[in-house]
Amino acid sequence: MKAAALKSRPPWMKISILNFTMGVGSALAWELAKLAGSEHPFLAPVSVILCTKSAFGKSVRFSYYRLLGTLLGVVVTFWAARYIPVNGWSIGSMLIVAGFFSFIFGRKEVLVRETALSVALVLSLQQKSEAYALDRIRDTFIGVAVALILQLLVDRIISPHHRQ
Repeated sequence: MKAAALKSRPPWMKISILNFTMGVGSALAWELAKLAGSEHPFLAPVSVILCTKSAFGKSVRFSYYRLLGTLLGVVVTFWAARYIPVNGWSIGSMLIVAGFFSFIFGRKEVLVRETALSVALVLSLQQKSEAYALDRIRDTFIGVAVALILQLLVDRIISPHHRQ
């Protein structure tokens, strides 16, 4: 019945709920990241936006891969960022290495992509900001937590009022 109720919603309602959830979640995540000491608070809203899906189960699955990919990418790249010059070849090489690690942890395309994002960003930005890798991990956790909590609230509180 729950899945049928979700499918029966008009598209404008689905988009409105998604938009509201991402907007409120992004604002909360940014402020929480700032409170946690982040120098890069934009990372938390990015996780909110990416992890907010049309169904709670989809959000949980994507969030898991987002967290794991972020951790793998940061761990694989953090030590190298100090010693490797930033150019196309170094980023490409690190993406391949990190891709193999992510393949070991789960044969999912989304995990490889999330790991690759962290590699490219950490390798590029860690040399400019010593706090980037830590901010990326912490702010990803903040954004994922905010997205999942809001998604759960929407699913449990707002959605029942629109069921037929």
